[in-house]
Amino acid sequence: MIGREPDRAASGPDRGQTTLDFAVAMSIFLVTVLFVLAYAPTMFDPFAGGSGTKLVVADRAATTLSADVLAVSTAEPGVLSAGCVAGFFDQSVGDDDCSTTANLDDLDETLSLDGRNANVTIHELERGSSSTSDPVTFEWEGTDVELTRSNSGSIPTDVAVATRTVSIGGDPYRLTVRVW
Repeated sequence: MIGREPDRAASGPDRGQTTLDFAVAMSIFLVTVLFVLAYAPTMFDPFAGGSGTKLVVADRAATTLSADVLAVSTAEPGVLSAGCVAGFFDQSVGDDDCSTTANLDDLDETLSLDGRNANVTIHELERGSSSTSDPVTFEWEGTDVELTRSNSGSIPTDVAVATRTVSIGGDPYRLTVRVW
């Protein structure tokens, strides 16, 4: 029997990298790099607006309003009671139809603002920036209520913004809290 030498190109330490190996490895590498470059900046978007404790206060205020103070129940965060919303944004309407125990007349106490200025607005749910949207006006017991409230007339310079998607009467809206 004639001995045959093993095929050196297919096995052993002398095996070289083929063009196909290189193409597959580079494709995986480039896809990974593109994924990191595309999605890494968006990881920090929730923290982009505002600085320091103002962002924490704005986020806490938005959560307090959407999940507790204005909510139909704590079991349904984001579903707001029309009576609570009307009583919060327009004190002349009254909050008789609201089951919350919070003092809706005092914005600083309700949202624990610690002396900071704030603006709370509910506007139409739309894509893009929420800073240019006009507040929603809806009728409650014969009175038109504009859904914006602020504890300051000053013009904000460094603002922290927190938003929540909410529902009033089955219609989607955006709740925006600005703290400065």
